[in-house]
Amino acid sequence: MLELSAPAREHFTHPRHAGDLDPDAPDVATVRVGEPVSGDILQLQLRVSAGETITAARFKAYGSAWTIACGSLLTARIQGRTLAEAAQFQHDELVEALEIPPAHLTCAVLAETALKAALRAWVAPRTPSDATTQIHQSRTCSRRKPPC
Repeated sequence: MLELSAPAREHFTHPRHAGDLDPDAPDVATVRVGEPVSGDILQLQLRVSAGETITAARFKAYGSAWTIACGSLLTARIQGRTLAEAAQFQHDELVEALEIPPAHLTCAVLAETALKAALRAWVAPRTPSDATTQIHQSRTCSRRKPPC
């Protein structure tokens, strides 16, 4: 934990919005994404209002402290945003705020990938307990390319 920046350590030791929402609720989208090289997994759940605002966001993470910090800050940043605003979220926000070193960039990209997947899951036809699982593979990322 010594390698964590002060903001990342705060989110790791006191994560915001960790836990579950009811996956069977009609206003909840649930996704789980993973990064096969590191083995990190991030589950993200969004509760969306009729006005298309994210009224609640929850995460669960398995992996490094950086992944947990990214999940925590991601949920704090997107809660209260509209779906259109959340769709503009870039992993760079996490990198800057948490002072993520290049070696752990994949943790921020994984969080962005989870958000984009959750937004796609929200607009796709759903059935109760229908969770989306994705495997995330990335070596390098660019702002101009879609999330890795």
